[in-house]
Amino acid sequence: MYLTLIEKCCIKGNRQTPPLSPQEGKETDNVIYCINPECKHRQNSEQLDYCSSCGTSLLINGRYRLIKPLRELSPFNHTDIWEVDDGGTRKVLKVLKDNNPQLVEMFAREALTLQELKHSGIPQVDIDGYFTFTPNHSSPELHCLVMEYIKGQNLEQWISEHGSISQTLALQWLRELIEILAILHQNHFFHRDLKPANIMLKPDGQLVLIDFGSVRQLSHTYLAKLNLGNLTTVFSGGYTPQEQLDGKASPLSDYFALGRTFVYLLTGKHPVEFSLDSKTGKLIWQEQARHIASPLRDFIDELMAPFPGDRPQNTSLILRYLHPRGLFFKTVLRLLNSPKFKLMYVGLLTLGVTSAIIYRASFPSFAQQYYEQGVKELNENQLDKARKYFEKALSYNPKDDRIYNNLGVICQRQKDFTCVKSMYEQALQLNSSNTVARYNLAGFYDDSGDLKRAEVEYQLAAQSESPVAANAISDWARVRILQGDTAQAIALSFQGLQQTDNPRVQSALHKNLGWGLWMETRDNEAEVHLRRAIELNEQRTDAYCLLAQVLESLGKKEEALVEWENCLHHNSKNRVEVLTWQTMARQRLKGVGED
Repeated sequence: MYLTLIEKCCIKGNRQTPPLSPQEGKETDNVIYCINPECKHRQNSEQLDYCSSCGTSLLINGRYRLIKPLRELSPFNHTDIWEVDDGGTRKVLKVLKDNNPQLVEMFAREALTLQELKHSGIPQVDIDGYFTFTPNHSSPELHCLVMEYIKGQNLEQWISEHGSISQTLALQWLRELIEILAILHQNHFFHRDLKPANIMLKPDGQLVLIDFGSVRQLSHTYLAKLNLGNLTTVFSGGYTPQEQLDGKASPLSDYFALGRTFVYLLTGKHPVEFSLDSKTGKLIWQEQARHIASPLRDFIDELMAPFPGDRPQNTSLILRYLHPRGLFFKTVLRLLNSPKFKLMYVGLLTLGVTSAIIYRASFPSFAQQYYEQGVKELNENQLDKARKYFEKALSYNPKDDRIYNNLGVICQRQKDFTCVKSMYEQALQLNSSNTVARYNLAGFYDDSGDLKRAEVEYQLAAQSESPVAANAISDWARVRILQGDTAQAIALSFQGLQQTDNPRVQSALHKNLGWGLWMETRDNEAEVHLRRAIELNEQRTDAYCLLAQVLESLGKKEEALVEWENCLHHNSKNRVEVLTWQTMARQRLKGVGED
């Protein structure tokens, strides 16, 4: 078992409870366990309601009874994992024993992630599956997470019994895992600890990705501003890419770990058993998997390329090739793009120059037709079709900055992040006055957590005469709040209100005013602007969340609870601060339910 660095550095040395292995605690008809990690004798008769040793309730949260530990109970693990009975249904209970703020934040993030993601390849957690429990005569509270019980073996166990897998099974499993990662990445999360031991194979043959304790959101800037702790490096030897060790993990890091996982599945050997090419840094493993066709082995190498930019940039690109024909086609494309192949056709292409001159005279008309069709498909959210039309338009008119901007929008929606930046920058290179492209580029930097670059582009967009200038002022004000300059944020928000009569933009500006005024402890003024933001846009989730906090500051606790409810139940496209506030809302409302 590999420990994350956080497990290595946060072991509590004052616990004296002796380790108890799952074998020592075999399930019987008359034994249940005490949840208290400090308890000296944790096994109890199922007839008891309270632990005979420490007096802690054996019915956790009024419904769960601990049947058996699923791994060794030891002070050297910061979590205990149990199989529990929930009124006749078997589930898994994960218990955080350490109140270190960094660990609590990671644990809460795991709960939030699993509550939001609904997919058969991800363990399910009910809305009330995350709670706290305080053992009897013990001051530290325990953070608890109840999740779906997954029957079966993890892939590390399966390989040890059955040996390496075939190409057919590799393609099937690779596709399943990419579809699971697609759900994760589309919801702005990435796993950070993908490896065979964290993939379960159910009896029906379906794969399930488990252990979301290391999951992160794509943007963490606001969490850092709240001093919730520095980014934690998660390390699993042989599966963790260098950029993750450097604290710069991204969704592309999951692809590296996925590639290394398939090296293990295809060879039966751990990746650390293979050496690295001294020139390229690539793993030298292919000779141990000769039963697999070369295109698939090469594709696995692409997934775990040392440099993230050399890996596939999104799940859509990966899924496109995950069948034998697709892999063959990818090999053919590589051949067609080789210098030798291109030289063969230089002469033939020269013969067509005269006819090409005549043909090019009609290019602007063709480009406009394809552009208009692309806009139509984009407005209907048919992204793949729109992308094809815009790329076709670009082939006829590569100087049209509008096309690059719209391709950037498509790439951003498809999570093709390398493409996003390239398209917007190309649009601005062709036309520096394209304010829409500049505002979109600022939004991309903002979503990526690069607030300094985002602010530069927002400021330039705000200085234009474009209708989008007010939007840029609003987002610029938000960035200033995140950077601690509430005075400028307030001034910018008032300026923006004078420049627009768009209700949705006005709502965002009033929200920023309320936020900034609250940060300056001007609570009564903050309440006025936040209520105005909600009046203008009832789906303004962040305004409800902020209003709840302002009302708490004013001592209006009952009114605050109403707004905490609204904070949870308005599910607009949220930034990272809203996800944090919604976690706070769950805690506030849970406390009310317990009262």
